[in-house]
Amino acid sequence: MTDDDYIKQYYKILSDTSLETYDPHQIALEKGARILFHRKKRRAYYKLVRDKEDRERRKFLDFRFQSNEKLSVEDAKAKARLHEDVQAFNDQLDQAEKEKDLAYAKLEVIIEKIGQMADRNATARAEMKMGSLIT
Repeated sequence: MTDDDYIKQYYKILSDTSLETYDPHQIALEKGARILFHRKKRRAYYKLVRDKEDRERRKFLDFRFQSNEKLSVEDAKAKARLHEDVQAFNDQLDQAEKEKDLAYAKLEVIIEKIGQMADRNATARAEMKMGSLIT
């Protein structure tokens, strides 16, 4: 997916009509689901980071000790970072990071909705209190 596709998905999140209700139970369930979804995507991203670092360490050890040519520590680290097995993780990491960001955006939308609902309720209570003082 391109960055434009992700932007379109983000705007689709903002125009989500499933949250037009003021039912607190439904909103609480939706918030819980979005928190779980965000954490799932975050775990997937960090798992990829750990896998990449593990692969890089293994390649470093291969280049440093298993290779016929003896390399310095810095050369072995550089060669390990540039190895195709390690570089293959970069595209996956980019994709996982975008998915993690979209999941966070979905979570922020519901948190903002809850904040706006609380503000509306406070305003309504203040207006009712002012109305009772006038009469």
